[in-house]
Amino acid sequence: MFRINVLNQDGWTRVELEDQQKGNKAEILGSGAVLNAFYLATSSGPVNLIDGYNDKEDFNNRITKGFRSAKLSPFVCRLNRSRYSWNGVEYTLDNKFVLNGSALHGILYDAVFDIIDTAENDSCCSVTLRYQYDGDLSGYPFPYNCTVKYTLGEEGKLTIHTHLSNPITAATSIPICDGWHPYFKLGGKVDDWWLEVASDQMLEYDSELIPTGNFVTNSSFYPRRKIGDLHLDNGYLLRENISPLCTLTNGYSAIEFISVRNYPYLQLYTPPSRDALSIENLSAAPDAFNNGLGLTILEPGQKVDFEVQMKFIRQSDEG
Repeated sequence: MFRINVLNQDGWTRVELEDQQKGNKAEILGSGAVLNAFYLATSSGPVNLIDGYNDKEDFNNRITKGFRSAKLSPFVCRLNRSRYSWNGVEYTLDNKFVLNGSALHGILYDAVFDIIDTAENDSCCSVTLRYQYDGDLSGYPFPYNCTVKYTLGEEGKLTIHTHLSNPITAATSIPICDGWHPYFKLGGKVDDWWLEVASDQMLEYDSELIPTGNFVTNSSFYPRRKIGDLHLDNGYLLRENISPLCTLTNGYSAIEFISVRNYPYLQLYTPPSRDALSIENLSAAPDAFNNGLGLTILEPGQKVDFEVQMKFIRQSDEG
């Protein structure tokens, strides 16, 4: 049996999706539609595999210090010098978070989403959240709708479905991308974890981590290898028709990723603490508003869907 529990306190909304039979549980925040925790049941008790936030104050203080589990929309990762041109007009998107002159990680990472639907039955439970962006930032004056649905199913499977739409009343087409920025933790340091990524093409970045437009041959994580002392801040073009597209494991717990729809890119990042790994499913490359790599264009009334599945697995009860 699957159960949903919605908790509200002082404007801080948490939604728990729970598999009562297996003991697995996902926690979703109304703030940013963030995946804040995933508790995987083990013989010694639940283990949280997501590096999230403790409470509302912690979220407000730290969301821009790592962007843990942030929703990346309407652009992903970096926007070079915070500038782009659309339909012959130059825009500067410096209304949100800027680092070294470049806007980072979109504009919805701290948006308050509304819960518009919940459902539960014997095989799964889900919550659907929506945010209607009204175009109030001069750097992105294009209203659009973002709906995110989390579904917890059997055997530790979590499906995240995102729906973006340009209102039929819109005055123009809009450029848009989608992605996620979750940090996964398996205990200990990333140096001892194993990673596999179904890719042999890596984005070439300049010194500011902006894509040059070129790809370099790189299959260092296919087949899998131990991360070791590698520092990762790299983007990969995923190979088609391979599943899972990415696997992270420490030998005891594992996370598998299946890109169901429209996530052909994957970004990896090791934070300085090296106790977590950011694995980011992306619909486009960083700076797509300028380089066009994977960019989605929505005409008035058009919509697009993105979907990824994560499977959280306990491989051994040792450790």
